[in-house]
Amino acid sequence: MIVNQTSYVNHSYTTQSQKPIAASSQTTTSAGKSDQVSISDAGRQAQGKWQEIANKYDVHSITAKDMRSLSKDLYDGGFIGTGQMMAIGAPTSMNEDPNQKHDLLNDMRETFKISTAMGGHTEQSKQIYLDSIAVLERLVQSKNQ
Repeated sequence: MIVNQTSYVNHSYTTQSQKPIAASSQTTTSAGKSDQVSISDAGRQAQGKWQEIANKYDVHSITAKDMRSLSKDLYDGGFIGTGQMMAIGAPTSMNEDPNQKHDLLNDMRETFKISTAMGGHTEQSKQIYLDSIAVLERLVQSKNQ
């Protein structure tokens, strides 16, 4: 799982790297070579929180209410910024039914495709939307791992 590939990282995680943190190590050996990997406590907590979110939500069948909850959980976890939070949690329509299920990931892909074809994006909004789609795709990949 790759958690740190989002364009936004909550300051609480970045400042943790400046403090000494007890870390666990694991060494693997292959053909005489040795690699050592250390994961800080903050990194382990972030990974656990990411997995919890991935297991909690199905981005292919999600209600509008849960879309907002998902975007808030991702933001509070430090995985996305405010732009991505607003893109993921945006209302589906003016008269949305909060209990109707949507395929959020495929709806966002299609909306992006249409709005791009119509020239409806600035470079910043394009990047926010692409980042949001990438986060949802990573959630699908991480689900129940």
